Amino acid sequence: MESRKKECDSLQKIVEKQQQKIDQLCSQIQSLEQELAQEDGTSQALREEAQRRETALQQLRTAVKELSVQNQDLIEKNLTLQEQLRQAQPGSPSSPDTAQLAIELYQELASCLQDLQAVCSIVTQRAQGHDPNLSLLLGIHSTQHPGTQLDLQKPDVIRKKLEEVQQLRHDIEDLRTTMSDRYAQDMGENCATQ
Repeated sequence: MESRKKECDSLQKIVEKQQQKIDQLCSQIQSLEQELAQEDGTSQALREEAQRRETALQQLRTAVKELSVQNQDLIEKNLTLQEQLRQAQPGSPSSPDTAQLAIELYQELASCLQDLQAVCSIVTQRAQGHDPNLSLLLGIHSTQHPGTQLDLQKPDVIRKKLEEVQQLRHDIEDLRTTMSDRYAQDMGENCATQ
């Protein structure tokens, strides 16, 4: 029971971190929208760039919306799992339904992590002025469902996922730096053209 409760708490923290990352992406989208509004009415070249950015923003909105839906599902599953843990008698073995929910929750979190990594990659590519990877943009990736009940008890599996989350955090920091640099560069170019 204590182990399940710790697992629930850990999963809840992951969900909260993912929500924060989604909020950060939404904030970045708003910043890009403001930037597009400021660039409106400039030369044809700037209008074409604004159109490309609008397309990228639309793609990001779609990705954020999908992640928000996934995140909501994860929150609901986590709440259900926590309720089942509260109702379970101390010392009694966990029911097969609870174990199955834990496996499904782990798989959803792994899938959400993979999607967040893809979104970071797409945003980085667009911020650097490159075309996005179409496979990532369309959500095409190998179908991996890591986690069986046995795997969830292996420290190596959990350690690997922890490393992936830490790498994702590093990627997000790099992305934030790249977007800040790009924004500063665009603002400098705007001042020069005006």
